[in-house]
Amino acid sequence: MHRTQTDFDNHYTIKVFIFQFTNIYSSIFYIAFIKGKAVGYPGKYVKIFDLRQEECGQGGCLVELAVQLGIIMIGKQTATNLQEIMWPKILALYQRWQLSIPKTRCTTRWEDDFKRSEFGGLFEEYLEIVLQFGFITIFVAAFPIAPLFALLNNWVEIRLDAKKLVCETRRPIAFRASTIGIWFSILEVLAYLAIIANAFLIAFTSEFLPKILYRYTVDWDLKNYTRFTLSEAPPNTTDKSCMYRDFRDATGTLTPFFWKLLALRLFFVILFEHVVFVLCRLTDAVINDIPDALAIKIRREKYLAKRALQNSTNYNRIFEEPGTDHISRSKLTRFFRTTKSKTPSVSS
Repeated sequence: MHRTQTDFDNHYTIKVFIFQFTNIYSSIFYIAFIKGKAVGYPGKYVKIFDLRQEECGQGGCLVELAVQLGIIMIGKQTATNLQEIMWPKILALYQRWQLSIPKTRCTTRWEDDFKRSEFGGLFEEYLEIVLQFGFITIFVAAFPIAPLFALLNNWVEIRLDAKKLVCETRRPIAFRASTIGIWFSILEVLAYLAIIANAFLIAFTSEFLPKILYRYTVDWDLKNYTRFTLSEAPPNTTDKSCMYRDFRDATGTLTPFFWKLLALRLFFVILFEHVVFVLCRLTDAVINDIPDALAIKIRREKYLAKRALQNSTNYNRIFEEPGTDHISRSKLTRFFRTTKSKTPSVSS
């Protein structure tokens, strides 16, 4: 029971977005930050309900994440555009079949609009764009070409939405709005989340920091790097000698290289977040929200409005009644400087 309709709409938008965010991004967050991170090692695997955890493929979790994002940014967006083409047409055909309006040569505009389906509003459009913004910012380090596909999709979707509004649906009722409302706050939260997610993605999922540490501590030319990232299984744990991906010795104990890498990863996350946050604040401070030309026009409109209000106040004072009885003539008479009438008075 919110006080105003705006509060109700804002809370409804936040709840729906949280549900959609959890439903759509959960698998991607699992691949990026959970999958293959705590599986254990031969002889001491970490199990949940007597089941081993899923491990990443040979290429690593970053490759799987890039494939997942590619499917979403290309396949899912193409399917969504096809749906936006066909669904309004199906609704329009159903509306005409349900109403059974006869086709005549002369029909009014409102009759043509009545044959079409109702416009569903901008909520779904905002939700789609905001979710797309999350895909191209939160996981851009894994799939850098995602913004290009988003640009192509938005260019096509602009024309599809224009055709839908003009030809497929009824004319919507326009409402004035100064901002995009709660969606702007959601976009800000996604931007901050993207900075943190990309920092952890680069530090803990990619091979960027392990290779840098290997260059400075072992070999600058990365010779035998792949062999260095593999560890031998402890004795008497497998039938044959095998190797697994981790930084452990023959007994399963973590090597000093692992702890150095962990310290480097945490330092990189803190440094990356602070640098990007400072750059964001500097960009926000340098670039004006309102262009200079528009600011001059706004000030001029305020000046003209103030002048018009002042002139209106002076004009209203003319028609005010005199406050005292000793004034012989009213302000209106003195303003127009009227003279005495020259017509003779009629005496009774």
